[in-house]
Amino acid sequence: MNKMAKMTIGSAVFTLVFSYMTGYAGAAGEQSKHAFSATFHAAKSKTSNPAAKKSAAQQKKEALAIFHAEGKKPGDLFVLYDGSDGTLSFNYLSLKSSKLDDYAQQSAKYKAPVLQQPEALPEGYEYHSSEITPPFPQFLSEPYQKMLKELKAEAKGKMYYAKKLKWSEAGESQLIFFKDSDIIRISVKKLQPIAIESTRVAGKGETIEKLSVKGIDAMYITGSDVLYSTMLQWEDAEKKLQYQISLYKNSPLTKEDLIAIAESIMQG
Repeated sequence: MNKMAKMTIGSAVFTLVFSYMTGYAGAAGEQSKHAFSATFHAAKSKTSNPAAKKSAAQQKKEALAIFHAEGKKPGDLFVLYDGSDGTLSFNYLSLKSSKLDDYAQQSAKYKAPVLQQPEALPEGYEYHSSEITPPFPQFLSEPYQKMLKELKAEAKGKMYYAKKLKWSEAGESQLIFFKDSDIIRISVKKLQPIAIESTRVAGKGETIEKLSVKGIDAMYITGSDVLYSTMLQWEDAEKKLQYQISLYKNSPLTKEDLIAIAESIMQG
């Protein structure tokens, strides 16, 4: 029997800005530049009160000063409440390591979902680095709705409010493998309960092919305009984890290569 649950996502559109990739492409190993943020967008509301606008502008300035504070350290996580549209944004620095042994130690320390180096890497691809991501709730998930309610209460009527969050258990792990200028990115993240579930549909230019890999339901996704536009994705419902293998759009690797990598991960 297939042990994997049907893969679902929230129906809202969201954008993940992977600013850490600039570091990979330019100067590999610079941890301080490997921040990335996740910002979720909704329709903006308006106010016609000039005094309220001035107050809101000052609140936004103060909140953004906290949200984009200088001197961030790896593992720092900040949240911004935007009362104009009722959304949360997250800004953080991932924990990065260039050695697998260091990654193993960090995974244990921060209780991150663990990835093992796959046995079926294509020829010439070598381990480059790892990332452990602080936990932030996904848009429309139950944890997101709970945090939104809490931040709104803490804001005490302010339109904008930001603070640093404490955390003890990481939300995602990534392993990066390089060959020349090509990259294989393998990630695993903890699944979160979604308030509204829907089957993933193809975005603009995307093609989604449903596969069975070692008896597990998976999706092979190609054709989008995002940086990592080729993906193989599946879920482990029992452990509540989602796995993803991602490639650049112009990567020479094939669907069969991704399936082979996935099979070696599943064997582990």
